[in-house]
Amino acid sequence: MTDDVRDNTVEAPAKGSQATIRLLFLSALFTALEDVGRRIDPLLRDHGMFHSQQETPYERVPLHRYVALLESAAAKFDRPYLGLAMGSSFGLTELGPFYALLRASGTLRGALDYLALFQSRLQSQTLFESTIDDETTTYSYRIQDAKIWPRVQDAEFAISGYVNLAKQLTSSKWNPVEVHFEHSIAGRQDQLAQHFRCPVHGNQIANGLVLRNADLDMPFASAIPSEDRKLRTILEWHLLDLMGPEATPSDSFVDLTRDVIARWLGRTHVDCASVAAELKLSERSLRRRLTEEGTSFRELLQEARQERAKTMLSKSGISLAVAAEQLGYSDTAAFSRAFKEWTGVSPGRFLRQDDPPE
Repeated sequence: MTDDVRDNTVEAPAKGSQATIRLLFLSALFTALEDVGRRIDPLLRDHGMFHSQQETPYERVPLHRYVALLESAAAKFDRPYLGLAMGSSFGLTELGPFYALLRASGTLRGALDYLALFQSRLQSQTLFESTIDDETTTYSYRIQDAKIWPRVQDAEFAISGYVNLAKQLTSSKWNPVEVHFEHSIAGRQDQLAQHFRCPVHGNQIANGLVLRNADLDMPFASAIPSEDRKLRTILEWHLLDLMGPEATPSDSFVDLTRDVIARWLGRTHVDCASVAAELKLSERSLRRRLTEEGTSFRELLQEARQERAKTMLSKSGISLAVAAEQLGYSDTAAFSRAFKEWTGVSPGRFLRQDDPPE
């Protein structure tokens, strides 16, 4: 394996818990790098993939290998905005049978809700959810395995791809209100703002799109409600059958609790009572079940905060105040004390180290 590939290869998750992605998304990479021709083949082989797999678009591959491939390709071919180019070329036709389903959804909100419905079947262990406010809705995208990093190109591909789909479904003049990225965008702000035609913010808790509710709920010009409803029912049934079942959820209450904490941390208040309600349990029952599995809610919350804190502080440009706020601490002093308990060093010293402690 060449040096440039090794440097961009993310760590593999533990066996048995690997996130996966369907190979249909490789088509966007091949389109964006059409000019390099077969020079991409050695890179594909290094990451366990091949050109011929375009013929099996629903085959799954480990997500960490796919993400590492995008990072390696961006570095090898000097394409710092490879993800944006992929998103701009990835449209409705690349989604195959989903093309008709999204067209028949009637509104942009309906189309995005369908993508959320199929998210785990297209790309597992990946957050794609919405938060509705008075005038806007935020759609958030984040790979839940923090070890899959860096993932700049995947994030920019995903958000650019959602924007491109929205334009094809509505109008080429459409644009989001804001775009968020979890990675630093230092030195990239102007290019990103020009691409999305709206303010772009980095070092956020998740990648996301802030969209106007009025845009989301406006019927498509071609919408025929009665016919679309029948077509949606047929397409949804066939696609669910084609894509197969979702990943089977774990029976472990530790894993279920970890999942809820990971999704909520930095987005809303996280406590045992609210997590228990999400899992359809009483707080007392959840605490008892976690105790039976050898842990506690407090330990799981601290574990999630510690992992997220290390990931956040490994990014360039993020402030301690932002990290503290996103992790649910009242101020930077409380966050700094907790961080030193976990790692033995202050956040400031952690940031200055070449090799952060494990």
